[in-house]
Amino acid sequence: SGVYCSPLRLLAHEVYMRMMAAGVSCGLLTGEDRRYPDYSLQDVKPVGYTSTGTPITQVTSCTIEMLPVKLFDVAVIDEIQMISDKQRGWAWTSALLSLRARELHLCGEPSAVPLVKRICEMMDEEVEVREYSRLGELEVSSRSLEGSWKNIRAGDCVVVFSRAEIYGIKNTIEKKTGMRCAVIYGSLPPESRVKQAALFNDPNSDYDVLVASDAVGMGINLSINRVVFTTLEKFDGESVRPISVSQTRQIGGRAGRFNSGVSVGTVTTMQPSDIRALQSSMGTMPPSLDAAGIKPTTSMIEMFSHQFPDVSFSQLWSMFRDIASVDDQYFMCSFDDQESV
Repeated sequence: SGVYCSPLRLLAHEVYMRMMAAGVSCGLLTGEDRRYPDYSLQDVKPVGYTSTGTPITQVTSCTIEMLPVKLFDVAVIDEIQMISDKQRGWAWTSALLSLRARELHLCGEPSAVPLVKRICEMMDEEVEVREYSRLGELEVSSRSLEGSWKNIRAGDCVVVFSRAEIYGIKNTIEKKTGMRCAVIYGSLPPESRVKQAALFNDPNSDYDVLVASDAVGMGINLSINRVVFTTLEKFDGESVRPISVSQTRQIGGRAGRFNSGVSVGTVTTMQPSDIRALQSSMGTMPPSLDAAGIKPTTSMIEMFSHQFPDVSFSQLWSMFRDIASVDDQYFMCSFDDQESV
């Protein structure tokens, strides 16, 4: 049995479809979707049956927040560097500490290795590090697109950090170049995202350009020749800040991936003022991660609430954050969603 823990619903769905196409009985578990294997397909068979006759699924593909509580033979946690994310890092930490598997594979940036080693040493777990080299070549352009949408070409992925701007930029590119654009962003329904990706990947379709959010940075298989950043700044929920070296390298690295159709991928910017910052980020290794995110479970907050029966739900979270003492190896993730309830 096995489980794949994905950072994105789209990626979990992609793995589910690929497993089913390969004849592997695979279930899908995300916050918005729950699917069981389609045993009507010729090659898909259960690995066994329970005492009540229920088919046993071989593999589960899930978003990391939806990780099932059961024993697996093999587990894969993707994008392990997200363990230090201020909003979602707790999910990676929880999976690393509590996932029940005989063999656990962590995929991600080298920057996460020292932190993962320290955490695993505390649990007397053995860590084996394997490094893999990129198969396709990647180069950073010395010139931007000079702010002109007319310089967009077939095979480009235009990266936009504001979902509100995606369709506006799509319409502008189509008007200026005559090429049709596919779109991908995190909250697009899974079926729509898969369809848009397929349209862009199909050389016989009329969709030559992809306009996407930073969701393209995490493992989605796309035939991108060149990545074009419209900006190197992003609103992080509090203010507009430069995207990190890690984010820049991850998104830029989607260009020219192995079997993408080009021998060398290219990364550039729309504006001339961003090109030096891009070159600097792409040439810099991300610093090692310092700490892993954690967050109290609902049961912890419930126990905490018994001590303060007259305090509102949103206030409980802020009180817990103020009172809690956290080891230097960890930090408390954001409670913004809970405090806004």
